[in-house]
Amino acid sequence: MLYQLMYSSQATDPMTAESLEKILADARIGNAKHEITGALVYADGVFFQILEGEKDLVRNLVAGISKDTRHQSVKVFYDAEVDARAFSDWSMGYVSTTAEQMAIWAGLPGTSTIETLLAEVNRNPDRVPHILVSVLNALAEE
Repeated sequence: MLYQLMYSSQATDPMTAESLEKILADARIGNAKHEITGALVYADGVFFQILEGEKDLVRNLVAGISKDTRHQSVKVFYDAEVDARAFSDWSMGYVSTTAEQMAIWAGLPGTSTIETLLAEVNRNPDRVPHILVSVLNALAEE
């Protein structure tokens, strides 16, 4: 059975375009090797990542990310077994956005902060499908 997980983490240092490209290149190679798909969203110093694949592989990947010095405060706020991949076309898609846009994707007022967004998604994981669809739509527009 396929497994899907969404987490957030705070970047330990501001991300440059070059450092984000390095993360994406490494993720795409590793994910393809392990048949993991997903998307990375970066907004205001916070990473949001959606990963999907075999459960143990996805969990091991997140455990590794938790130890990565580029991340701090890794929080899994959604995980579930799923029938099909949402991101089958992307070993690692990427979307750069704002906190305001992420809040709108989650069905919150556009004035919400990243902290408010994370707290609300933790309280109400039913917002996750809205975020997934919005990330897919953003990827399709690129």
